Amino acid sequence: MASSEGNNSLNATLFLASFSQTDGVIWCTALVLVSLFVVIGNVLSLGIFALNKKLRKKSFLLVINMAFADLMLGALALPLYIYHVGKDFKLWTADDNDSLEMLYRVVDTVCAQASIITATFIPVERFFATGWPLKHRLLARRRTYYFSIALVWFSSAAISTTVIHFSLISFSICIYIWVSYACTLTLVIACCYIGIWKNYKTGRKLLCRSPNERPTKTLLIVTFVVLLSWLPMITVNALSLYIPINHNILLLVNLINFSNSLANPILYSLRISEFRKALFSTARKMPKPSLSRLAAASTAVQLQVAFKDDIDLGAILRKKENQAEPEETEVQSSTREGSLKSNKSFSSDVNRC
Repeated sequence: MASSEGNNSLNATLFLASFSQTDGVIWCTALVLVSLFVVIGNVLSLGIFALNKKLRKKSFLLVINMAFADLMLGALALPLYIYHVGKDFKLWTADDNDSLEMLYRVVDTVCAQASIITATFIPVERFFATGWPLKHRLLARRRTYYFSIALVWFSSAAISTTVIHFSLISFSICIYIWVSYACTLTLVIACCYIGIWKNYKTGRKLLCRSPNERPTKTLLIVTFVVLLSWLPMITVNALSLYIPINHNILLLVNLINFSNSLANPILYSLRISEFRKALFSTARKMPKPSLSRLAAASTAVQLQVAFKDDIDLGAILRKKENQAEPEETEVQSSTREGSLKSNKSFSSDVNRC
């Protein structure tokens, strides 16, 4: 989930650096693989969430929203980012396209902010669920989660518009705004983590175990991984205001940031038992090639070869028919000879009469 601010710094540094096309091939290959696995993993995740009713819980709606944002990053933002990286490394030549550049900024920034804002909403919701469980059950209706998801995308669009606007005016101001905003979200996540830990600690003292403990831990692990992938991006963007950053470090930070979209489906399969069971069930239901299909495919290949080489198909088919007919045994031949002799004797008797 690379931010446009980091990419601006990246492009500025790449133009000043000595290019190596070998490095460019390596980075682009790594990014292509990440993009491919991000798309496959999140499409599979969304499909499993959609087909399994047990996974369509209210607490997982925010996770589904994060998977959708990650899918948009892998399917739209990452290919555009790979295009710009390859162009900077002189792997291909292309004219400067302002509309394509703006499209990349909008898609990348909106989807990235939607992902990190969703990652902030998850611990806030879990803090409310563990601190005030009765109020949470009364107030946390499904429409409340839908409203939260709508608020996530509205906030992402507003923040992205602000960031892109200031990036066109002053890169330094843009970095100050984005780093302040990202640090605020990080602080909110940290405070919610501390509050959830205190709530569980109080619950253990009262000898009552919350039924939300395991799903809460799973969601917090997902949020923690998102936060880990964003911390290098925040740090590098802040340092880029004061010191020059090596372009390989910038690329590595962006690769780590994008890779978080790949880590989430893995965490779902490891931590959510219903998700893991649905994944295995889907894998078992996939069609497997049977022996009859393989035989039919082999016959089709033989016919294609025969047509290609102008082989006499009639001779081949007659040969196969002759091979398919069972050979006569000695008993069958002797029986046939005996029947012929009896027929001859019967006809001679008739003639004599």
